[in-house]
Amino acid sequence: MKKIYLNVLPEYKEELEKKAKEVIKGEGLDGEISITIVDDTFMEKLNLEYRGKRGTTDVIAFPFKEGKDSEYSGELLGDIYISIEQASRQKVGSLLDELKLLVVHGLLHLAGYNDTTEEERKIMRKKEAEYL
Repeated sequence: MKKIYLNVLPEYKEELEKKAKEVIKGEGLDGEISITIVDDTFMEKLNLEYRGKRGTTDVIAFPFKEGKDSEYSGELLGDIYISIEQASRQKVGSLLDELKLLVVHGLLHLAGYNDTTEEERKIMRKKEAEYL
């Protein structure tokens, strides 16, 4: 792993970085990633521009490679954006626990996992549970 750039609330930085490193190591990822906490307004713009969907979402990941088995030799792995407002609304436990889940989810996307079909969602949920 090259570097993790975290633009997050200071009180959560250490725990989120620790969780990110765990997933990066577990998935054999290498490269730089950035994790940015945003508000719903910013997330709505990303969601519409890049996914063609209206409204906010909890996490969006932008990988710099495609697919789980793609060749990748660059320095950049990808970017993860997390809506703090959506995370606050949907949290079951603490906000920190929800942010950890969203970091794991975003990193799994960067690792090439998808959650568009029921089978893919099952795989993602299983991987999330392993890291949480």
